[in-house]
Amino acid sequence: LVWFAIYTKAKMYLKKAGTFILAASVLIWFASSYPIQEETKEVYESKMEQVLNEEEKEKLAFALEESLIENSYLGMTGKLIEPVFAPLNFDWRMSVALLSGLAAKEVVISTMGVLYSLGGEVDEESENLMQVIKRAIPLQTAIAFILFVMIYNPCLAATVVFGKEAGGFKYIVFLFVMTTICAYIVAWIGSMLASAILN
Repeated sequence: LVWFAIYTKAKMYLKKAGTFILAASVLIWFASSYPIQEETKEVYESKMEQVLNEEEKEKLAFALEESLIENSYLGMTGKLIEPVFAPLNFDWRMSVALLSGLAAKEVVISTMGVLYSLGGEVDEESENLMQVIKRAIPLQTAIAFILFVMIYNPCLAATVVFGKEAGGFKYIVFLFVMTTICAYIVAWIGSMLASAILN
């Protein structure tokens, strides 16, 4: 009986959210993969062929990945919204990470790994990513970023289910707007308090 209830709930959840999750995943993949940058790929591949050291090749591969995403539609959008996050001191990389996190918040970490030239195979326990973030992001900005990620729009699946249960698309828009505004305010307050304490 318990397993049947779990199966039924899981089936309903997938039916409600599955199509939208797939659509969003495709959209984020498209935005991060296009436009095609053949010239950039050729330049980096040529450099990699000339390098014998495997470590240097790996660094070039990460740099290629970073360059491709920086000049993708997703990277362009991140740079476009960067001024909105200027009061929180978020750069375009952090803006892009927030955009990718709309699909699923765990994607924020792997996106930052790519954008800081460490590759996408990183998680919250990655020592290299921790060191890079410590050097690149001031503590008060990191606090603001964590607060923002915690509060802004939940993962896409939860958002879609919320919208369907609440009664339509307008509730999804309401959820997105309200959580974003709240996240922004709390992140700004957190940044100000951290700056006051640290200074």
